[in-house]
Amino acid sequence: MNPKKFKPKQKDFSKTARGKVALERLKARWRLDSEDGEWEPESEPIVTPMLKAVPGGITFCIEALRAHDEDDSRQFLETWDACTRTDRALLRIEDIAHASGIGSLRLAEIAQTALFLYGDRQAQMILSASMPKVIRSTVKAATDEVPITATSIVDGEFITKVVGKTNGDTRAMEMLLKSRGILPIPKGSQIAIQVNNPDREDKQPESGHEWKYPEDRLKEITAITNPKQLEASTSQTSEHIHFDTRRPVVFER
Repeated sequence: MNPKKFKPKQKDFSKTARGKVALERLKARWRLDSEDGEWEPESEPIVTPMLKAVPGGITFCIEALRAHDEDDSRQFLETWDACTRTDRALLRIEDIAHASGIGSLRLAEIAQTALFLYGDRQAQMILSASMPKVIRSTVKAATDEVPITATSIVDGEFITKVVGKTNGDTRAMEMLLKSRGILPIPKGSQIAIQVNNPDREDKQPESGHEWKYPEDRLKEITAITNPKQLEASTSQTSEHIHFDTRRPVVFER
């Protein structure tokens, strides 16, 4: 063969070509566990922008997923860790989610939950670690006293004397006293949580009167004050029903 005519085939080292090779490697690993499945990573919904919008991006999402106790999270991380760092840079995260078997939407769901729990635990740890310092600073602000001095002239000399001390920070004092329950907390600062229980149980107090819910009592009051909502009477149609408005209405407790 004439060496002048021989031209070796140039390999394509572009990012697109390397991405296709990485996708083939991912598909080969997926085939080991899913021989009968259909390989359609392009059908996965796009979730990359959502994950990248998180402060820290996909790297922080992966960190949160590692701390999340969820089977789907571990299943995705197994496929993620099986890929090389180079392949992760070339592959879409939707492709890896598809190869793991959970799909991209499920990945977004568990990532959101993992980020919430991860951030909450971080906040609790930071708060717990900072609490001693905060308490010391608050106590110091509440008890720190600054000397009050007065200067006078005696025999032509300036003499400075301490005539008193200022009180500590009153707001810090108030915070400490309220935290220990010494000072009452204003009602406006309290949070009332109402728990509605759909499974009502009839309660019979010791007095023997039937216990009723407020909405049931409201229905009774409306039924008596508004004759149009009264149930059909057994009396004849020609008879008239009269209500004595001067007579007080008594309800059982």
